[in-house]
Amino acid sequence: MSDTRAQATHFAQAIMQATVERWQGTLKQAAEVLSEDTALAAQMASGGNVDTQVASLIQAMGANLSDTETNLLKTVVQSGNTQMLGEIASALAEVASGQSGPEKAEITSAIELSAEEQDALRQKLSAEYGSNLVFSFHVDNSLMGGLRVRVGDRLTDNSVASRLTALRESMASVAR
Repeated sequence: MSDTRAQATHFAQAIMQATVERWQGTLKQAAEVLSEDTALAAQMASGGNVDTQVASLIQAMGANLSDTETNLLKTVVQSGNTQMLGEIASALAEVASGQSGPEKAEITSAIELSAEEQDALRQKLSAEYGSNLVFSFHVDNSLMGGLRVRVGDRLTDNSVASRLTALRESMASVAR
C-alpha cells in the first residue's frame, strides 16, 4: 500500500471513530437522561406529539444535535423503543468494528435428530464458526439422508438427494 493510501486510510479510520463516538455519546446521554428523569420517561411512554417529546428530550440533554441525530431520536421515540437507546449505542460499536450479532445456523435433516445428535452438531458448528450461532433444526424427507447445513451465507449440502443430482449431472455430461 502506498504512503498516500495508508495516510488516507488512517484519516478515514479517525473520521469513523469520531463519528461512532459522537453517536454513542448522544445515545448514551439520551438513555441516561431518560433513566434519571422519570417524568420525561413517562411522557415518552404515554405517546403524544413526537416532535414535542423529542424537543423535551433534547432540552433535558442540553445538547446541540445535528438534524441526523435528532431524526434518529425521533424515530426511536416514534417506535416506542427509548428503553433501547443504550443497547443501540453498544450495537453501534460492534457494527462499526466489523463484529456482528448472532448468526443463524439452519440444519436440515432427512429424519428427526435426537437431542444428543443436535448437541453434537451445535458443538461442532460452534467450534468451526464461533459461539455466536443461533440454531434451528428442520426435517425435510426429500433429502433422503444426510444433512444440509446453512450458516449465514455458507451452505454445506451432504444430502443423498444432492449427491444423486451431482451423479446424474456427471453421467449426463459424459454421455454427451
